[in-house]
Amino acid sequence: MNERLKKIVMQFSPQSGQIKQVAKKVILYFGCLFLVVNFVQWKLLYLPSIDGQFSQNNYHQFRSPQERNLPFEDIEIQHDGIILKGWFIKQQNYQTSPTVVFFHENAGNIGWRLEYANQYYNQVKCNFVIVAYRGYNYSTGTPHQNGIQKDAEAITNYVFNNLNIDKTNVYAHGRSLGGAVASYAFYKRQENVKKTGDLQYKGLIIENSFTKVADVVANMNRLFKILAPFIFFNTWKTIDIIPYILNPILFISSGRDEVIPHQQMFSLSEAAKSTKQKFNYHIPLGDHNSNWNYNQSEYFTNIKNFIKQTSQL
Repeated sequence: MNERLKKIVMQFSPQSGQIKQVAKKVILYFGCLFLVVNFVQWKLLYLPSIDGQFSQNNYHQFRSPQERNLPFEDIEIQHDGIILKGWFIKQQNYQTSPTVVFFHENAGNIGWRLEYANQYYNQVKCNFVIVAYRGYNYSTGTPHQNGIQKDAEAITNYVFNNLNIDKTNVYAHGRSLGGAVASYAFYKRQENVKKTGDLQYKGLIIENSFTKVADVVANMNRLFKILAPFIFFNTWKTIDIIPYILNPILFISSGRDEVIPHQQMFSLSEAAKSTKQKFNYHIPLGDHNSNWNYNQSEYFTNIKNFIKQTSQL
């Protein structure tokens, strides 16, 4: 009987060895695929050096608020072993004006947002705060999701703890990648407020952003649609956060958004089940980056009205 068992074991032993070898190769293959995909994903998702990483290399009026005669203060935030740098562009009556904390898009340095900041400042009549994420412009470090999430919290804490402004009238606004960052910052502040009793953002503005990164990738082709849920882990799942946000939200979407299908903005809006007030502003002919320039008066009036209607809540 023992001899028969030995023969059976001997028959299967080589196959077991082969199975183990195949399993090792499969694990190694998918491990390498995971590393490659996530490296490429990081390179595609975070582009701090497009058109030059540092604002000092930009064209005139895109290097500093000073070139536009905008009153401002430099911001420097030390946290997590890095230094974040940005600007606090302030109204003449900055202590009583509403403040918008703008969480910027992916590509390029924050100097390229100065024309937008200038118009925002003039037309909405608010203070405008913009701080570069780690690895962007003069902020040190390397961009990645967990790090930028920490940056978002650090920026929020700095605004509420260090700026001499009306802390009861502060808004978060994020465009594209910044929409995910702003949503995260808003949600984390909301949860911390429950424990500490500190002041919260008055409202949230999300513009031309995504439900999660995997959905943007899945939209590219069928293969990506199949693979995205399994290989994309750096996904900024805003769709999972939005249902829990309580304060008012303004969703700004563009019908001709060539980067993120505007239907994802509609999905985010539909998911906002707990918000006290929800506003939607759709720009049918707007694209991803310059939708605000299509009809500046209408665009900034919608933001101004959102702040006006929610500031007393």
